[in-house]
Amino acid sequence: MRFLELIEVHGSLSAAAGQLSLSQPAATKMLQEIESVFGAALVERTTRGAALTPAGRIALGRLRIALNALSAAMDAIHATPAPVPVVHLGILPLVGVVAMPRLMATVADRPGFPHLVIHESTVGGLLGMLERGEIDCMVGRIGTSREGHATSGMRVMPLWEERLAVACALDHPLARKRSVALSHLCEYDWVTTPRGASTRRLFETPFLDAGLVPPQPKVESFSFHTNLCMVASSRLLTVAPETAVRHYARLGMVRQVRHDSWFAGGRTVFVTRDDAADAPGVVTVGEALAGLMGDTISSTGPI
Repeated sequence: MRFLELIEVHGSLSAAAGQLSLSQPAATKMLQEIESVFGAALVERTTRGAALTPAGRIALGRLRIALNALSAAMDAIHATPAPVPVVHLGILPLVGVVAMPRLMATVADRPGFPHLVIHESTVGGLLGMLERGEIDCMVGRIGTSREGHATSGMRVMPLWEERLAVACALDHPLARKRSVALSHLCEYDWVTTPRGASTRRLFETPFLDAGLVPPQPKVESFSFHTNLCMVASSRLLTVAPETAVRHYARLGMVRQVRHDSWFAGGRTVFVTRDDAADAPGVVTVGEALAGLMGDTISSTGPI
């Protein structure tokens, strides 16, 4: 399995063989055996070396899942002081603000709780990692139809829902207002997630429903952390999940703007591949995250 991956990386049969400490004849024989198993030509020789055929790329895409599973199994076996399941968990950066600290506070001393390896990315990035087997499960907000389609064939478990909130700097003109009209928000500059992101869609919908042109952002950024930090030292406004806004508000960096509940709630979900969903470590992590739902929301007040 590793041989095909090395051929793709190095573009050379001999270089791949060298990485595995194989002679050229042994590497050629190995390739013949692999192609015999698949019943297709997986590698083509070129004047510049070797390259995977379309069939080879398909085979490697599936084999990567097995390679990553093998790596995770070896990590778990050699873990110290005693073997425990190793779970590669993908999260959105937002999840690291409230959910992961609360999870660790809950399970840190629980015997046998899996060893977690955290990977942070966007929803699209996490879904790709999940499909390739680079992570076992993920926590994210699935909002667009494209993201929903990408989870077909996977198991999706709802965790919690929360609405979006507007944040501003402590000395912003809106910071002390008791009530803000939706139209009033159009008068200010914004930093938001780029178009196509589920948060951007949730942000623009109330303006469109009210017959207003949604504010055009002065800055676009996927990271809620980046956006909230920029807001803290500028006259920009941003919109982010309420847990993130309240977290930064408790740090004395931003203030949550008081407004009606215009923005629809977003759902945070736990996603696994079917072939990994019943692994004991993945099940344990999923159940622990599901148990946070009530605590996470109630700890930040009603949503």
